[in-house]
Amino acid sequence: MRDEGSQETQAQVCHRCLLRLETSAGGVDLPRRIRDTLAAQGCAESVRVSLTGCLGYCPVGLVSVQLRRNGEFLDVVLIDPARDGAELLTHLSCPSSETP
Repeated sequence: MRDEGSQETQAQVCHRCLLRLETSAGGVDLPRRIRDTLAAQGCAESVRVSLTGCLGYCPVGLVSVQLRRNGEFLDVVLIDPARDGAELLTHLSCPSSETP
């Protein structure tokens, strides 16, 4: 259960970018890998990963991820599918897995 002061962040992964990736990049599995990366840094409770339509950025070999907090636009981050969403960590306030 979330308290009223918590803010939900959404990481909306562009479905069209996933379809444009080379098969070897494992695009269809990327949302799950992003969730795993975020969970390893303690963000699983505060960030919801979902698919969305085309965001209009269409980078070759990369994937567009739109970040929103409480429904308001924050940023669009271009991520390398080989890094499993690690680029998102610099845009999110996640507790580090090293924190006791």
